[in-house]
Amino acid sequence: MTDIRPATLEDLHYVEHLSQRESFAIGFVPKPAYEAAITGQKQGKRWSLTCNDRLWVVIENNDPVGFLLASFGDRGRVTQIAIQEDARLLERGRLLLDAFEDEAEQRGCLLTHAGCAADLPSNAFWEAMGYRLVGTRKGIHFESKHHSQRDVNLWQKSRHQLWLPI
Repeated sequence: MTDIRPATLEDLHYVEHLSQRESFAIGFVPKPAYEAAITGQKQGKRWSLTCNDRLWVVIENNDPVGFLLASFGDRGRVTQIAIQEDARLLERGRLLLDAFEDEAEQRGCLLTHAGCAADLPSNAFWEAMGYRLVGTRKGIHFESKHHSQRDVNLWQKSRHQLWLPI
C-alpha cells in the first residue's frame, strides 16, 4: 500500500540520506531547511522565522521510498523531489506531486513550478504531469549562489484555464 504524509522529525535521517544519494539530480539543501519544513519554524539569522515550506514522504509497506520538498508564496515551487532507485514508478512521484498541488491550491497559488537539470530523464516526468517547459537557466549553487555550468529546465503549471469566448 502506498501512502503520502507530511514528514516528521523521525523521517529526517531518511530524507537526508536519500538527498545525499541523489544530490547530482536534485541538488543540495541543508538539514535546517528540511527541519523547518517539518516543524514550520526556521532557525538562525539567515532565515525569517516564518516558514512556508512543506515536506512530504511517500510510504510503501510502512517504509519511506521518497520525498518532496516545496515552498509556497504567491506560487508553489517544488524544491526537491526524489524517489529511491528501487521504487521509481511514475505513480509514486505523481502522488507526491498531487499532495503538493493540493496544498498549492489551498494556499491560493495559481501557478506551480519546478526546475529539472536539462540532462536528466526526469524531464519526461514533468511533461507527463502536465507541466509546460517555459525556459532554461544556469544552475545555481545553494550556498555560494554562483551559477554552475549545468542547464536547468524550468517547468510550470497553471491552475486556471485560459478562457476564450467563441
